[in-house]
Amino acid sequence: MTLKAKQDLTKTFSIDIVSDVDDFRYQGSFTVQKLSVRDLAALGVRKAQLNGGMYFDSRNPGRGVDENTDDFNNMMAHMELAIKKAPSWWNMDTLSDISVLGTVWKEVLDFENSFLRRAADRAAANRASHENSEGNVSTTNADGSSRQVVGAEVQAALEP
Repeated sequence: MTLKAKQDLTKTFSIDIVSDVDDFRYQGSFTVQKLSVRDLAALGVRKAQLNGGMYFDSRNPGRGVDENTDDFNNMMAHMELAIKKAPSWWNMDTLSDISVLGTVWKEVLDFENSFLRRAADRAAANRASHENSEGNVSTTNADGSSRQVVGAEVQAALEP
């Protein structure tokens, strides 16, 4: 893996929030890393630990944990694995303002989702590069000559 590729797998961001809950100013920089395959396996284990060995099952309400707890514990486990550097105050055992958690989570999730957007952008670019420059497609007849299949007379959009 090249240095450039390794750098693309991390992101540093800063937050600056004055908490209404505890009247403390939370500020500092975080460095997050894209979860590896091993991290994804560890994520499931850590989430199960936070859930007390239970899980959410929409078909069996009242058994296991509720959906909000399951989602919250997934967020906590993900941040535990993804955050590589954090300010000294970052401690989920003592942090009491959930909006601070939400702000950091948004950054972590946006970074993780950026890889999905990259893949989608690459797929779109590949499709575009395979299309004919005029947008027309030809097929070959039995005699070896080609004929136009799609031409300029095709509407760009359906019109009433």
